[in-house]
Amino acid sequence: MKTIKKKKLKDEVRISIQNAIINGELKPGDRIVETRLATDMGVSQAPVREALKELEHVGLIENRPYQGTYVKQLTTKELRDAYDARIILELYSVETAAAQITGEQLCALQELLDKMNVAAADGDIESFVDYDVEFHEAIIRGSGNDLVLKLWHQAHTALFTHVTTNLSKRSLENLASRHLDVYKMLESHDVQGSHEAMLVHLKELRDEMIESVSQT
Repeated sequence: MKTIKKKKLKDEVRISIQNAIINGELKPGDRIVETRLATDMGVSQAPVREALKELEHVGLIENRPYQGTYVKQLTTKELRDAYDARIILELYSVETAAAQITGEQLCALQELLDKMNVAAADGDIESFVDYDVEFHEAIIRGSGNDLVLKLWHQAHTALFTHVTTNLSKRSLENLASRHLDVYKMLESHDVQGSHEAMLVHLKELRDEMIESVSQT
């Protein structure tokens, strides 16, 4: 795994470990030794420990009492639970946002779409995921419901997006284009259309990820 040099140390460490798991460098059943990982990456143990806690939330790492920390296989149930919870929160949010979204908020969404397309063209998966998450978070914020926003974050949506984007067999360009229908429905203030576009967007990804994980 690469040496970490960027500013957001914990996030960079998490991404490095996460990618090592997804790419098979670290396999289910492998024991994770914090000191060894920290040495390999050229960082202290603190960001490694924080990163492992986050990866435990999405089911890539498990802490076995009195045994240590191990890589685990992400299960189809964990993926389904995460996406179904996300669907509930985002369908409410996109319907509510569609009825009241402002021109300024639409401009912000369009800017994020543009940034996603640029990142996709550059093959910059980490920036792409960041803009993808920001796009969905902007819709959650557009609902005006602070509790829904809090629950959305507690569902570790950003982490799951990082994982599933790396697992997806779709191109980044295709993943970027799939947000356009949601934007168009919001732009036209079509509540039902926004609901349907978001439902298709999330259910397709959920089903693809479940199929991908079930084959591993």
